[in-house]
Amino acid sequence: MYSATAFNHSYSDSGIFCIHASSHPSHLELERAKMQLQSVLLMNLESRPVVFEDIGRQVLATGTRKEPEYFIQEIAKITSDDIHNIASRMLKSKASVAALGDLKHLPSLKEIDADLVSKEKLRSKRFSLFS
Repeated sequence: MYSATAFNHSYSDSGIFCIHASSHPSHLELERAKMQLQSVLLMNLESRPVVFEDIGRQVLATGTRKEPEYFIQEIAKITSDDIHNIASRMLKSKASVAALGDLKHLPSLKEIDADLVSKEKLRSKRFSLFS
């Protein structure tokens, strides 16, 4: 895998969930990715400030806190069908875009949305979301 990042910000009336990963198609391994996610979760929770932030976010968002073991078990249950279903559902929703700098080449939100749901290899001539 070239890189992988994920973040989630949940609030009572809105939120954002982002996953970014890049890898050559021949190196996509779900079990390895799940193990890495479980490891990162546990390593992050070795820091007291991160634990306190985790507790605060969970309580604010859901009213309760779940132990790390719960998330470890939930990650273990994930299947490739789950990934495809979530990705399809998320790509059907409108994109959120934030940009800074010279924006004259930034496509319109309509173009971005169209390219996210397009299965064609040829996309807008002005930009490419995918290489």
